[in-house]
Amino acid sequence: MGMSGLRSFAVVLRNSFRAEQDHFRKDLPTNRARALFKKHIELVEFETTSYCNRVCSFCPNKFIDRRSEKLIMPDHTWKAILQGLKEVDYDGTVVWSRYSEPLSEHQIVERIRDVRSCAPKARIGINSNGDYLDSDYLQRLIEAGLDRLWLDIYMPDDEAYNVQVAHKYHDNLLERIEKKAKIIATNPELASEIWLGKFWISIHVRNSTVMKLYDMSDRGGLISDARRTQRVAPCYAPVKHLVIDWDGSVLPCCQLRSDSPAHREAIVARVGIGRGFVDIFTAYAQLADWRSELRFYGPKKGPCANCNVSEYKSNVATRLVAATIAGDSTGSQVLRGLGRGLFWKRRRY
Repeated sequence: MGMSGLRSFAVVLRNSFRAEQDHFRKDLPTNRARALFKKHIELVEFETTSYCNRVCSFCPNKFIDRRSEKLIMPDHTWKAILQGLKEVDYDGTVVWSRYSEPLSEHQIVERIRDVRSCAPKARIGINSNGDYLDSDYLQRLIEAGLDRLWLDIYMPDDEAYNVQVAHKYHDNLLERIEKKAKIIATNPELASEIWLGKFWISIHVRNSTVMKLYDMSDRGGLISDARRTQRVAPCYAPVKHLVIDWDGSVLPCCQLRSDSPAHREAIVARVGIGRGFVDIFTAYAQLADWRSELRFYGPKKGPCANCNVSEYKSNVATRLVAATIAGDSTGSQVLRGLGRGLFWKRRRY
């Protein structure tokens, strides 16, 4: 078994042991759903605005409109998220990402303060294209309590990618934020990092050429330029992630989006306060059917059918582990109970 096989075996083993029977029940009472969330959720990912200022060729925003309106997350949805994080004293990672540009919403500074107040132990991050960032904005983000900032600087697709050209875009950003960066890679893309005390900025300069070299995601079947595959590997995203769109829609993973007709049936709940909305713990419980379908090796359905993200190797060892440990039998449950403390602990992103 090669290194990729060994790594796949380790991931499948660890995540098979983490599964609990409550993961496969949608009708959990709130107290058990809350306990399951607190124990297993490593990443809460959301967007608080619908707007993105760019239309990238490798993103579904090239044909799904995210520019004509600037819609903001409803207050009741935001309050429900904060209340949930506070109830469990959440200490995992919270990240602004999805299919919008987080820094286009200047209210984000106050929102970061909200999260820091309700979840003081959390690691707070933002994924951004950097277009709105300058030195003053950066300082306000840091003072509000941001821990991590991942910046993807996008070059035009029709511009040949080389280090010299990438440096031009990279240096323009550094000039705007008035900072110096340490180059950590030049191939296949220019990458750098900035440490400001405990605050960390990661910078990558890229375009579609680089994204293809990284085996870009097909985004739940929406991007035709991505590598095509038939998904057979398990997926553990619905166990450890909670993904919330700007309108409160909850989806099984970050590759799917509620504003795509092809993904609409993947919406399992809407977070908020009032009729038709649920708390984040109930929303997490509603992912039970997805977790059940995705825990074993075998052909996947719907938007997961051709997913190329985290394709764990399929071999006798990995299949045996998934089939034996992740199953519903009493023996499988006993194995998970015995091995959970040895092989699994919640991680931070």
